Amino acid sequence: MNERIETYRDIPRDNLSEMRNSSDKSTKADFGVDLAKDVGVDLAKDVGVDLNKGPDFNVVHKESQNNTAGVDLNDAGSENIDAIMDNFKEDNWSDLSLEEQKQSITELADYVETDIGLENPPEIVFREDMADGSYGGYNSESNTIEININMLDDSVEAADTIAHEMWHAYQQQCAEDPNCERSQEYQEGFDNYISPEYDFEGYENQMVEAEARDYAQGFKDRLAS
Repeated sequence: MNERIETYRDIPRDNLSEMRNSSDKSTKADFGVDLAKDVGVDLAKDVGVDLNKGPDFNVVHKESQNNTAGVDLNDAGSENIDAIMDNFKEDNWSDLSLEEQKQSITELADYVETDIGLENPPEIVFREDMADGSYGGYNSESNTIEININMLDDSVEAADTIAHEMWHAYQQQCAEDPNCERSQEYQEGFDNYISPEYDFEGYENQMVEAEARDYAQGFKDRLAS
């Protein structure tokens, strides 16, 4: 069974452990493709990001047709990345107004856009009517990342959400670009997407989710240091 999946349907991060504990591991999704074997693929050849250590905050990576070019942050106009990340530190985040928090999220999205070479970046939409416990998600149909403003008390999750969903936007962009080396791989990943209600372990381990999680981890590690 091939089913088009939208990463807008990413499950709330607060519900991950609950779903993991309640998930029936004997239940497998009938998608016909095991994407877990692709976990840990090196994306350096595409966007210059080593998923083992997350984003490089000293060099911005831009994708070109055949190679990756490193660009100095000052030249890229992203010299304020340190200040952006400082805003997400717990003590500083709590002192920001809601509008300042939203601005910080937008600035982080702008940095990620440059870092991974998004040519058609998604619009950031802040909503008040999202489900309780949901931080946000990417909607490929509208090319938007929707952020739950009622969940902005956790700065680490806010940074994790925007980085994670921006990576999904990159995957979608590449899937639709026949010139992208991994277009077919990403397309298959979305066409055979494993929903958590069918197989939670498969959901976590599939390539498109593992990549997004690993990329976002670099930002969380920076905040923890």
